[in-house]
Amino acid sequence: MLRGINTAASGMIALQRKQNALTNNLANVETPGFKQDASPLRSFPEMLLERINQAEGTGRAPKIGTLSMGVYNQETLPLFSQGSLESTNMPFDVAINDQALAPVTSNGKTIQPAAFFAVQTADGSIQFTRNGRFAVNGNGQLTTSAGDLVLGKNGRPITNSELSSGDLSIQANGEIIIHPNNPAQARTIGSLGVVIVNNPNQLIKKDNGLYELKGESKAMLQQTLPAGVQLQHKMIEQSNVDTSQTITDMMANIRLYEANQKVLQAYDKTLEQLSTIGRV
Repeated sequence: MLRGINTAASGMIALQRKQNALTNNLANVETPGFKQDASPLRSFPEMLLERINQAEGTGRAPKIGTLSMGVYNQETLPLFSQGSLESTNMPFDVAINDQALAPVTSNGKTIQPAAFFAVQTADGSIQFTRNGRFAVNGNGQLTTSAGDLVLGKNGRPITNSELSSGDLSIQANGEIIIHPNNPAQARTIGSLGVVIVNNPNQLIKKDNGLYELKGESKAMLQQTLPAGVQLQHKMIEQSNVDTSQTITDMMANIRLYEANQKVLQAYDKTLEQLSTIGRV
């Protein structure tokens, strides 16, 4: 009976963690470049039950059967599918479109690579993001909405005092041209740093929509964007959260949680009845 209590309790804990992931997805449905988290449930390895005392004459303990120890939720996994692109007409907004990026094969598995902007955080580390809602700080540096420095393909922050004018054009290959409508002043001041991650499942999710991959370096910055990757100026990538599906999953998750809760209540009532056995 106590095993049944542990099984129901493990289900409630796992479902609570899954609900937290679904809630976070729903809260970030309007966050540009946000990638929803999947929260798969896995079953504990089954245990093989045997009698403690050996059966007479057999020399071995007879097997009773297997016992499942419930489920657990070990991790959340970001899903890197392409979000929809929305026109904003903002001068520093840029979206990555990598839907046509060719898949790669690793260890017999087909994996869909993903492209990211490269940024430098306050501690000097290089991290990746899909949120292309950029701005310009007081030093003429291109930054993310959180203040991280956007890197060019040379691995250095994109800096130019004329960026603050907002008179610029970002080409599909990432080149930044200021004063594009004035032939006398138009010139390229840099190119957005884009990183191709062949296996996005290896990324470590950080705060503010950032991702980190151990061992990555400035050498990973693409000098030429591969076929299948384009940058869209004055557009932003929306989150890939399906609102209706997420709400449906949350409701189903709550029902499963309540079912496990009722199992615990049933065991509790049974234990109460057992405590009265033998009383006069």
